[in-house]
Amino acid sequence: MDKYKTKMTINKWFSYINLEQLSFNSRQAIKNFNRYAKKLTFDKTIRLFLYAINDETESLRHLDQQLVNPHLKKAIGIDSISYSQLSRAIKALEPSVLMEIFTHLLSFVHKKTAVKSKEKLYLIDSSTFSFSQTSYPWARFRSTKSGIKLHLKLCFMNEGWVHPEEFKLSHASEHDHDYLDVFVNNTLATYVFDRGYLDFAQFDQMKWDGYFFVSRIKKNTVVHVQAHQKVSKKSGVISDQLVQLGSTTYLTSLFRLVTIERKNQSNLRIITNRFDLSAEEIGEVYQSRWQIELFFKHIKQHMTIKTFFSKSEKGVENQVILAMITYLLTLLVKLELGLKQTLFQILRHLRALYYESFDIFKEIFEPD
Repeated sequence: MDKYKTKMTINKWFSYINLEQLSFNSRQAIKNFNRYAKKLTFDKTIRLFLYAINDETESLRHLDQQLVNPHLKKAIGIDSISYSQLSRAIKALEPSVLMEIFTHLLSFVHKKTAVKSKEKLYLIDSSTFSFSQTSYPWARFRSTKSGIKLHLKLCFMNEGWVHPEEFKLSHASEHDHDYLDVFVNNTLATYVFDRGYLDFAQFDQMKWDGYFFVSRIKKNTVVHVQAHQKVSKKSGVISDQLVQLGSTTYLTSLFRLVTIERKNQSNLRIITNRFDLSAEEIGEVYQSRWQIELFFKHIKQHMTIKTFFSKSEKGVENQVILAMITYLLTLLVKLELGLKQTLFQILRHLRALYYESFDIFKEIFEPD
């Protein structure tokens, strides 16, 4: 690769991916992919689609048209490609290989964001992507709609670093609380989720297994107060109680219920098995859940993920995984340079300086 290419900002962005470090099975899958590729090898394919997702490219035809740009041609390493070749390529990628790339990048993020175990929060939520039933019959979940659901475990740390830790795709009809068993797997963190995950038996199981959680309860949840703890009225905390949830059919073990006053909104009732934090800190932990809403907003507004390049189930899955990889690539730039700017601010400069030297990109963020 010539010096021009290696120094470009876009190639620095790509450089965190090292296909040689993947497992034998993944390298064999890449070899098989390349066996049938004329122009669009595996490496060129993922580069092109990562660029497309990061640049909010609207469709494969639009991506085809963008390849008139000589700088993009040089960065990807192809002269031209047809719409039909792009359509076949996104479906031909193996999701397991893309997931391994995601896992490798995630390990780099972990090394750069090490924190004390008690400071780590895992935020759990889901977001639905709706489709035309005619174009996506395999994802039908209502009489007139199709859709998928992205289930996500987002890592949020006190420094403000946020990144996807784990994710799963399902049909839009699947219940959120089914994924608590999937995502709750680290006793050295606290899990934060909304009332859609309310499940008394799972709360008890998490407590017995040594997992910490902070969640919200529904208005109609039956609460049995066993004890009251002192609170400071100035803090906005209305009550801090030891409670059991449920009825005679199922009554939970002892948990903590913190009720917080909110202006012009109903009171916030938070259930948890964290007894070591103050009531105010419990409120702050739950409020961090908003970060996962911002994450979903970011990927939907600033990446190509609301519209899909492929109508096949495999193609849709591949695009979602590539979007998660795209997010981590930009986050790694932020972490490597120690930037305080938001990911969106960094993303804007990346797009503007794709084909400039990475040194120029770095100078943008250096103080005067």
